[in-house]
Amino acid sequence: MRPGQPQDEGVESTDKQGGEPKPQWATRLDRHLAQAAKLAADYGVPPEVFAAAAWHAYLHASPAFAQQLEQLRFMANLEDLRGSGRLAKA
Repeated sequence: MRPGQPQDEGVESTDKQGGEPKPQWATRLDRHLAQAAKLAADYGVPPEVFAAAAWHAYLHASPAFAQQLEQLRFMANLEDLRGSGRLAKA
């Protein structure tokens, strides 16, 4: 089991596209996201604000993933600086 992954991964429904079983956590996630989206729509939250809030909540819930993304962003910025000649290559 991976960190942050629910222990209960039973099969609850079928995936609409491939007909393959869908893990229970995916079905629950779909249900919760649908409820959050309905609430956002009811309050007139713009879609991009809803998406940004969902992304922020995910990063907040997964600090290791957020740290990994930050490290990748840092390394990409270093490469950009090196590529433009503003930072020496070691």
